[in-house]
Amino acid sequence: MSASLGAIIDGYLELRLLLDPVRGTALGRHTDDGRYARYDAESVREALAALRSYTGSLEEAEADTLDDEIDRTAALHAARHDVLVLERERPHEHDPSFHLSHLLNGVYLLLARPSHAPARQAEALLSRLRELPGFLKTAAEVIRAPRRPCVELARAQLPAARALVRDAPDDPGLDLHTLDAAELREARDGALAALDAFDAFLLERAEATPPDGTAPSPARDAPSRAGRRGSRDRAASGAGDGIGRELFDRKLHTAHLIRENADELARYGERLRADAEARLTRCAAEVTPGAHWRDVLDTLRADAPRGQDALAAFSGAAQRASAFVRDHALVSAPPADATVEATPSFLRPLIPIAAYEMPAVLAPESFAGAMYVTPPPPDASGALCHAELPLVALHEGSPGHHLHLSRTAALARPARRMLISPIAAEGWALYCEELMMETGFLETPAQRFFQAYFLLWRAVRVLLDVGLHARAMPVAEAERTLRDALGLDERTAHAEALRYAAHPTYQLCYAVGRRDILQLRDDARRAQGDGFVLRDFHDALLAYGALPTPLARWGMGLA
Repeated sequence: MSASLGAIIDGYLELRLLLDPVRGTALGRHTDDGRYARYDAESVREALAALRSYTGSLEEAEADTLDDEIDRTAALHAARHDVLVLERERPHEHDPSFHLSHLLNGVYLLLARPSHAPARQAEALLSRLRELPGFLKTAAEVIRAPRRPCVELARAQLPAARALVRDAPDDPGLDLHTLDAAELREARDGALAALDAFDAFLLERAEATPPDGTAPSPARDAPSRAGRRGSRDRAASGAGDGIGRELFDRKLHTAHLIRENADELARYGERLRADAEARLTRCAAEVTPGAHWRDVLDTLRADAPRGQDALAAFSGAAQRASAFVRDHALVSAPPADATVEATPSFLRPLIPIAAYEMPAVLAPESFAGAMYVTPPPPDASGALCHAELPLVALHEGSPGHHLHLSRTAALARPARRMLISPIAAEGWALYCEELMMETGFLETPAQRFFQAYFLLWRAVRVLLDVGLHARAMPVAEAERTLRDALGLDERTAHAEALRYAAHPTYQLCYAVGRRDILQLRDDARRAQGDGFVLRDFHDALLAYGALPTPLARWGMGLA
């Protein structure tokens, strides 16, 4: 790579970490672990100016090789999307859960990962607790035209936020002895008071915001010009609870390199839903002949490990999946295995069942990735059942997220280590569910039943993503669809629908990313004929990290 292009890409990647210190914590850069991002008007203007400068530089830079051009294109699309988010989508003005998620991740990431420098970790935690009130005060000032589902989602997040801030400093697993106890207590009390004040602010906004979310609620200060424009844009586009058709289509291209528009993706979602429903019906008949698949689902879900047995069952499933991938030479192994451990008590409000914590890609030697499993209550309500454990374990572990992201962390090219696209990451993990069924890992009819059920769920997500954000679908209708199409209970359906409304274009990434990998695999098989080797195909694809699959297709000579 030429020195000039390399310097531009490095500069842009560094800018992203400076603008979002929590992203830096996630990727393993700890120089700004005590800070949060800034979303006041002046900081946003400065960020946009810097991002536009790098966008222009990336557009003008010349690449010497195809690999350099792929990295330049990836960085350029990421920079354009950063601008689109701050300038057009503006979640900092419309989405209280955007601020609360940033805040929670800032504390969570400091606590979820073991530290080789406990004193530095403790100081960073104290600093973020101290910054929390100011961060929330600014959030309340910049939120001018909140989208109602995002207000509700933020209020639903607050109990977990309070629990995390309240309980984490007392956990015996944390080494906070270097902190002054009085200073830590003062910071915690101030943070809890700020969360209470933000809850009151959200309650006021929830009562004042119309159900369609298209008008800013009354406030003491007049809405900013950007806030008024954003509200009018959503109203004119018929966005309802979403971001609107034009912005949705733009975001598809800049964020994920998806060429289709909302209507084309909706047609794909309908086809996938029909295919998945047919597959699910066939699998249900294998489990219990003559039974409806929903009755089969209820029966299988009742067979779940209880208490601490859930951790052992999940760990065993993850180990079996990893061994299967190795023994069948499906893809080269990750540099290190992920640990499977019980979720720390102070993180359980955030992780009710299970979660994967990605490697620190800038310092993979310090944290290689971990899977957390929360022991279910004695009645096993909400626990993963035995038949679905293998799917979740392979999705989160190997060959899914852990293998993918730990391989990404070992890549030499900075753009491929640090630019992690959800369409690649979530698409790969869902593709791995299909791969492991094809190759025989999912041995029982009940396991294959859940593979079909999870595929149906991802197909429905495509339709709801498009519906909420491009077709003015109300959240209540999305909830009904989740209950009717998937048999979700009211509480789960409501939580899912709110999350989909808050994260436009993310939910479709699972199914569309899987589709793109399957198409690429078919094209590689046709091009290579008898020389096609599945492991080589996977290794070639993962050499592009988590960049969108069209860029890997380009590099693999299949564009």
